[in-house]
Amino acid sequence: MADSRLLYLNENSRLFAGFNRPTSPFVIIGIPLDITSSFRPGSRFAPSTIRETAQYIEFYSIRSGIDMGEVGFNDVGDIVMHPSDVEENIKRISDVTSYFAEKEKIVISIGGEHSITVGTIRGIKPDCLLSIDAHLDLRDEYMGYRYDHACVMRRVSEQGVKIMEIGTRAVSKEELEYANRAGIAYLTPHQIKLMGVREAAKKIITNFRECQKIYITYDMDGIDPAYAPGVATPEPEGLDPTTVLDIISLIIDKRVAGFDIVEVSPPYDPSGITSVLAARIILETAAQIQKAKSL
Repeated sequence: MADSRLLYLNENSRLFAGFNRPTSPFVIIGIPLDITSSFRPGSRFAPSTIRETAQYIEFYSIRSGIDMGEVGFNDVGDIVMHPSDVEENIKRISDVTSYFAEKEKIVISIGGEHSITVGTIRGIKPDCLLSIDAHLDLRDEYMGYRYDHACVMRRVSEQGVKIMEIGTRAVSKEELEYANRAGIAYLTPHQIKLMGVREAAKKIITNFRECQKIYITYDMDGIDPAYAPGVATPEPEGLDPTTVLDIISLIIDKRVAGFDIVEVSPPYDPSGITSVLAARIILETAAQIQKAKSL
């Protein structure tokens, strides 16, 4: 009998880079949640778009020396989203991701808005999270709703997860006050530029020294809109892709249990450049995890 947690998991007509390899340690899950987007909607289309785009980029990672074409991915499809109930969707996400996490798979979730991370965190149960994001997302509520995408890190923090954020540059006073009270460290793109990639990576490594299981979330607006224009809430003065991937290559180790990529909005990405970058980040991050686990 099938596990009831997979009730809302359906096959998708597109596979990530065409992969359907059940033996792979990497499970791809599409999560087309797009309910609370406050500026530019359309992230529900990102899982399929990024999957298709990934077919046209190379799978060999020069950074890591890993050929992801050999490792492959097991694309298990999309979680069917309720059209209006975010909390129900978070439960569905938690159920599906917990199923694969218990099988010791590395879960790669493609959103969707950033609210999906509340569900993936509940399913995978890391004790630490690194967020690449322009926004702190630490609001207690946004326009009266506590599960808005602007509140995702607040909900994760309340679960007792240790958070560090990089790329931060669009915040409210309330969020800064909460970050200081809760001990949530953050680095702005300007700080990272001044200190350099290695020093930034060192700060992340030090901050996560005691962690047992680490999760990474990529909100694509953490990257400058010059490189990633097709996002739901773009902010100038972001990180460049090379800086992000350099930092990731220095901090990933065997403790990384999963990651997600969120807030790509294909209707605002007519050139497809944001989806190409998202696909490359998925491939490079998976390659670094594979390298770490093979050491």
